[in-house]
Amino acid sequence: MKKIVLVLFTAVLCCGLVQESQAQAYEKGSKVLNIGIGVGGWYDFGFISPGVSASFEVGVWPTGKFGVIGIGAYTGFRVAVDKNDFFGDITYGNFVLAPRGTYHFTIIPVEKLDVYAAIQLITAFESINYDDDFFEDSNSVNIYPGVVAGVRYYFSDRFGVFGEVGYNLNYLTGGIALSF
Repeated sequence: MKKIVLVLFTAVLCCGLVQESQAQAYEKGSKVLNIGIGVGGWYDFGFISPGVSASFEVGVWPTGKFGVIGIGAYTGFRVAVDKNDFFGDITYGNFVLAPRGTYHFTIIPVEKLDVYAAIQLITAFESINYDDDFFEDSNSVNIYPGVVAGVRYYFSDRFGVFGEVGYNLNYLTGGIALSF
């Protein structure tokens, strides 16, 4: 039994080393568009719609055999409604734009897998609209950092899925990834 486990372990290790020499999912010149839906956020009440977002990035600078730096942009929006008996309905809206920098870990030996981290400087256009005339509607612009960890898996050269955790518009986002 120990010999079988040792043979299987050696085979898996060898396959991993062979895969490392294959083409990576992200490299200099890669162009990727993510289109996603996210959940979670900072509103603790009422209905919160899923956030709808898109990001685009281009691989610009390889960092040796460990990774590739990418640059791009992120945008998204979402709405939250607070059903309040005293004040009436309150609707919160968010629309965000952000430059985005990514680091893709190409050292991971799986050909169709892209593991990355992203930082963003988010500009959030936020609105609060009240159902009654007692409070005045308000609009604001806020700037804050966003940090996420993400993964993409490609089913073909051009199509895949992605997932991100962290904070940009939502805490958890998933969707499709299109490579150009």
